[in-house]
Amino acid sequence: MPKYFDKSEIFAWMPLIGFDKDKRDKGVKQLLKRMKFTPHAVSVFAFHPDVVHHHNGVDELRVLPPDNCGYYANPYNEERRRQEWTNKDLKILADNLRKRGIESYLGIMGVDLEDYYHKEWLTEHPEIKVHYRDSIQTLNVLKRFKDGTYYEDFFADKLCETLSDYGFDGLHVTDNFCPHYSTRARGDFSYDMLEQFVAYSGIKVPDEIMSLTEETFENINLRGDWIWENVRAEWVEFYCWRWEQFWKKICDRLHAIGKKAFVIGTYCTDPFATMYALGVDLKRLVNAGVDYLMPNAAANASCMRHVGRPWVYYEHATMCALTDVFTDQGKKLHMLGVKDGSEEWDMLHHSPNMLERDIYYMSSFHRQTKQGLKRSLDGFIVCLADGIYEDEWKWLKERYDIAFGETPQKYITPTLVWSDHGQYALLPEYMKTRRYTPHKFMAEMDWAGANIGSVVRIEDVTDNSGDLFVPNFDMLSEEEKQQMASYTGGAVIATASAMGDFKPENYGITPDIYFEDHDTPFINMAFAYNIDIADKNSILDLVSEDDDTVILEDPFHAEDIFNTIYQQIPFQKVSVGFKKALAKLFMYSYDNLFEASNPVVAMEMPDGGIRMYVINDDRLRYASATITIKNHDIDKVNVVSKFPMLPVKFSDAKRFSFGTQDYPGDQHTFRVLVPQGGVSIVDVYLK
Repeated sequence: MPKYFDKSEIFAWMPLIGFDKDKRDKGVKQLLKRMKFTPHAVSVFAFHPDVVHHHNGVDELRVLPPDNCGYYANPYNEERRRQEWTNKDLKILADNLRKRGIESYLGIMGVDLEDYYHKEWLTEHPEIKVHYRDSIQTLNVLKRFKDGTYYEDFFADKLCETLSDYGFDGLHVTDNFCPHYSTRARGDFSYDMLEQFVAYSGIKVPDEIMSLTEETFENINLRGDWIWENVRAEWVEFYCWRWEQFWKKICDRLHAIGKKAFVIGTYCTDPFATMYALGVDLKRLVNAGVDYLMPNAAANASCMRHVGRPWVYYEHATMCALTDVFTDQGKKLHMLGVKDGSEEWDMLHHSPNMLERDIYYMSSFHRQTKQGLKRSLDGFIVCLADGIYEDEWKWLKERYDIAFGETPQKYITPTLVWSDHGQYALLPEYMKTRRYTPHKFMAEMDWAGANIGSVVRIEDVTDNSGDLFVPNFDMLSEEEKQQMASYTGGAVIATASAMGDFKPENYGITPDIYFEDHDTPFINMAFAYNIDIADKNSILDLVSEDDDTVILEDPFHAEDIFNTIYQQIPFQKVSVGFKKALAKLFMYSYDNLFEASNPVVAMEMPDGGIRMYVINDDRLRYASATITIKNHDIDKVNVVSKFPMLPVKFSDAKRFSFGTQDYPGDQHTFRVLVPQGGVSIVDVYLK
């Protein structure tokens, strides 16, 4: 059975309950029979980290505790009750995956279940727990034992022994391991982490703080209050360095024995929020040797599982493109939220159209390189893969084939320009002003219907890069500002602070349009050049519109979030009028080619077709999206996605019936039906 096609990697994340201990091969043959293709890898989800902590070889039979045999030791899934696995069973499973040409990863979390199913290693070493402001729980792998030795040294030895004995190809870590479940604003403010911080930074901490050695919640909060008020940026930098050191040590050991590391890295957020809120620098993880990152969007599943949670789809989805453009040397597998019997959500059966959207939309992001476009994602990891039957794998594979089809030649919609310098320069600025990040601008443009499908590192910009969007132009280095000022390969649309010394004219830029925000303590400017706008007033008239967005009166002390899954980091107000005007500027990139009633991401394909991802953000109703081609006659329109089932219908009168012709004739307007909350894909060919 051949590997899946080489345009993407597909991993299956499978708890042990998804395999069958009673079969000779532990259920590997049955999995492949259902999938009808060989995945690149399977993450065998043993869940509890004590599968490593308590490992003592495979020669002597040992029964694994229930919380290794099932995710949170849940008693059953769709197929079977939880089985009692032994260490020898687990080795046989890894051996059979290898025989089938499938890489296997040992999947664990950093959980602490307080001895509910077995006597846990962490109970014997409570100093390794995270010391939050309001609780002490789960694993902090960055800490030291009571004798001053580092957990990571112990873990590296046990991990290499565990992976080698079982025959796994690598480690896959997720929740509560890296990063911690909660944010740096909440902790870990233990005395151990404070001591490590002082040793790293050399910062003089007041004696009244350093004298608080006892681990009471009062002391934890006093430490945290002082740190967050006085050395917040330095504390974030310390954590970024500390995670880099941890993974450098682990990856060096793993790579020396031919093993790999696969790290979740993010919790439903982007590179900047990952750095600020979680203290994790994704680029530094990749530089440390991490082989795979897992942008953890699961945007639809995460929303639908929690009552009252807003649908922040674009805030989550855009992490795929931005994680890739920041960590351009590493591999990224998006966590595709298919179903999870343990957490009791199921997009595959309860909302398949939105799962389909995730497959299409997440894979539509591309990064410009000097060699051409590259898909932002290297593939998907199916979360979770147990209890998926043959016809359901067929449904998924049909959509994978579409999602990872041909690579486009160029994007018609603007490309976001990424600067590493801007990423790091923004940290102190954000804390002081809570100004928008590139991610926030990107998500807001998506919500306004001006969806961004491509990104480019600033050093990869060429004369063929097309129209560009440069958020926070003033945060670029001087060299980068000059580079963008001299760009002639298309329109440049930019934002910058209007509060400081930056002015476009200082760099020889004469804006073709310029406007500023209003009624907010932080004023953004927007400007564009190399663009011909016939009716500037249609844009400028939008700017004055205001809304009831809350103003942050004291940005530095704005309430920081404790959980990035449920909350977004806070931002200063940007008026709705400013965002609408900026989005209207984006639409000028394709204004002479088409207009559409729904958001569209458009790109040119190698065969000359214009591929359009037509989006419906209404999760209750079908969209009857109309697209009118300007200044060209239509030859044909092909439906690429699995829906619409019938050809698109043409009518310049925009009245469509069951009997409307399915060929263009001399018509320039066609209708595309889009499912609730979904995406439909069509290729348009012009005469």
